[in-house]
Amino acid sequence: MSDADKVEETEEVAVEEAAELRAAVHSCIHRHAAYAAVGGLVPIPFLEMAASSTIQLRMVAKLCDAYGVSFSENAIKSSIATLVATVLPVTGVGYATANLIRRVPVVGTIFGVVAMPAFAAACTYALGRVFAWHFAKGGTIEDFDADEASAKFQDEFAEGKRKASEFVKGGNKTTAKSTSGAATAKA
Repeated sequence: MSDADKVEETEEVAVEEAAELRAAVHSCIHRHAAYAAVGGLVPIPFLEMAASSTIQLRMVAKLCDAYGVSFSENAIKSSIATLVATVLPVTGVGYATANLIRRVPVVGTIFGVVAMPAFAAACTYALGRVFAWHFAKGGTIEDFDADEASAKFQDEFAEGKRKASEFVKGGNKTTAKSTSGAATAKA
């Protein structure tokens, strides 16, 4: 076997491994977003938030495993809280309002069955995408800057809301993103 053949074979293996990693990360993110959506159906205020947080933490731990990055629960909790706060409407006031709306007959039930799970799924999706992007470019938990990643998180959250909305409307239409982020860490 010549040196050129060895190099070509090594490149093919690397491409296959990268494709397998992207597929595993994609699956992990979507699976945990679905878990978070189910957790959003919990009718007890703040319990659905605790369920979603636990699911998100577990997802990031799985992503750390996939990318070979050491996991630090405390650092992740802080980063998740910082990122999620960027999409919460007026922080706790928006959440309290959402819980009050859930108590209104008919409207509250519809809101609780659609909006809360969609929000939980979109947040989880966005967190997964942001951490996968960070890890794919060689980042670690220690050098993750939530403030710096907040703009990307907000973009991914919007994409997550769009996907959740399409799913709720009856179609599991997941189209490829057309933004520049699609080229990095397609997860």
